[in-house]
Order: sequence, then C-alpha cells, then structure tokens
Amino acid sequence: MTTSLIVLVVLALVFVGGIVAVVLSVDDPGSDDPDGPRGDVRITACQVDAVTKWPHADVTVTNRSGKPSDYLIGVEFVVPSGDRVAEADTTVDHLAPGQVSQGRAQSLSQVTGTVECRVTDVIRTAS
Repeated sequence: MTTSLIVLVVLALVFVGGIVAVVLSVDDPGSDDPDGPRGDVRITACQVDAVTKWPHADVTVTNRSGKPSDYLIGVEFVVPSGDRVAEADTTVDHLAPGQVSQGRAQSLSQVTGTVECRVTDVIRTAS
C-alpha cells in the first residue's frame, strides 16, 4: 500500500510540474517578443527640432491583437556615444484590431546634435 501511495504522489508531482511548465512557457503579452505588443510599434521618424532642440519620435502602431486596444509607448533618445539624453511617452487609444494609427513621443529636454530613437516599453491593454 505504501508503494502505491508513493507512486501516486510521484505521479501527482509530475503532473503538477507539467502544468507549471506549460504555464511558464505561455508568451507574456508584455514581452519583447516581436509577436507581442512591441512588434505592433514601429518608429517612422526620429528628429531634433532645429528651433526648440527638443527630440521627438513618430511611431506607427498596428493593432495585431484580436481586441480593441490602448497603447502606452516609451521612447528613449540616445546620442552617438550611447548615452540616453532624454525620454518621452506617447499613447494611442481605442485602436481596433488591424487598425493603424500614428503617435508622437515628444521630449521637452533640449538636445544638441543627432539622436537615435529607441522604443523602450510598450504596454497594450484591452480598451
């Protein structure tokens, strides 16, 4: 009887371990996976305004999910040395599945010279 109990406990642990492994392997919708929210965002322009010296990034957002969604997009502005000199956010709200919209992440920090714009974070939530 104790052998049967031990076998039953071992099988239960294997079963629970298998469930945990399946749960852990599910894609995190906030991950950097190109199929996740970050893959919905593309930088289409990156400039420093000649007058204000404020950097901005224009983004195109394509809702590839199956639900109307809101987006919060973080962008950093990096100089050629690799240092981050500014950051900004933009939002796109109530974007239907398959719909495309534009946004602009505008920093109010003055920057001299050129910058590279990089998406740092994308949060997509159902509208």
